[in-house]
Amino acid sequence: DATDTLLDKATKTSGCLQAQPLKTSGAFHTGFMLPAKEKLLAALKEVEPSMKSPTCDVYMNLTGKKITAGTPVAQIIDMLGDQLTNCVLWEPAMKAMIKDGISEFYECGPMKQLKAMMKRIDADAWKKTQNIHV
Repeated sequence: DATDTLLDKATKTSGCLQAQPLKTSGAFHTGFMLPAKEKLLAALKEVEPSMKSPTCDVYMNLTGKKITAGTPVAQIIDMLGDQLTNCVLWEPAMKAMIKDGISEFYECGPMKQLKAMMKRIDADAWKKTQNIHV
């Protein structure tokens, strides 16, 4: 099927270390999420007047970088919408957090995918990553 063809192509690509299907409930971070992006942006813009800028730095998956306290809400809304339809830069975001001295990480939910990814990024941070089942 198409998934097998894509996996085969990926593993034969120079530099590919691993390729595997993920157990997800949607086509997150792809163009297939465009209808959801439009709905998310509409909902966020509706409540934007009651939203406040962050009071601390926030690391964004979209860019892999932090935004600072006081970043305008409109800018964050745009990034959240773009995050739905674009690849995320989770590894660079985690590395930036570690570089900035963040030493504890929590994964909320039933899976341990993010913790497993952290193991490949930084062994010390992985040891301090906790899973919280919700």
